[in-house]
Amino acid sequence: MANNNIKNNIVKADSILKVGQRLSFFSDDDNMYTSRIEDMSDKELVVAMPMDKKRRPIIPVKGAHLYGAVLENHCQFRFFSTFREKGLQNNVPVWYISRPEKLERHQNREFVRVRISKTMQVQMMDEEGGFLPPEVVSIVDISGSGLAFNSKREAHIESQIIMEIRNLPDIGTLRVMGRVMRCNRIDTQSDERLFQIGVKMLNLDRPTRNKLVHYIFEIQRQELKKGLDTTGVKQ
Repeated sequence: MANNNIKNNIVKADSILKVGQRLSFFSDDDNMYTSRIEDMSDKELVVAMPMDKKRRPIIPVKGAHLYGAVLENHCQFRFFSTFREKGLQNNVPVWYISRPEKLERHQNREFVRVRISKTMQVQMMDEEGGFLPPEVVSIVDISGSGLAFNSKREAHIESQIIMEIRNLPDIGTLRVMGRVMRCNRIDTQSDERLFQIGVKMLNLDRPTRNKLVHYIFEIQRQELKKGLDTTGVKQ
């Protein structure tokens, strides 16, 4: 699926946000928490303090990056903000957070996929169940549960693959097994065979996944500020 320039989907926050509006916030481990705009100023939003499933208040650390979404006119808009402090307003526990200047129109929860310019080492499974020699490939995009990369080798759907990504912030080297979910041939200007392969990560422990998602959210936050499209092709 072709990617359009994200500038076509960027809107000013003033045209969307309003007092009483329902919000959703997403944590690094992909949980969703609901809230509501209680008040707003030019620089700040006052939102009802989200609660977890056990009705316990969620209180981020000061300066934490927040990743949220709001529904308006049958469209979903995502935004990034910063937690400032907690407090009470009209006896309602609230968050005081920075007010975003812009929001991005988005259709679903495929927020956590970003394009990155990075290489990794892979070993694909051969027809006998063994693994081929290592190959260095270019990553196309990555999410908290999978990634896509380009390779000169064709991969079989449902086959397994060993992946090693180096120099990831807070992780270092990530070595993980994956399952091939798709393999599409890419049209090139030459006769060279090139495939884009989508892989689901297997058995990724929660602490590592949380660090990976945090890294992805930070890329999205920075790219959204620049008005660039960070969304990739759905696996």
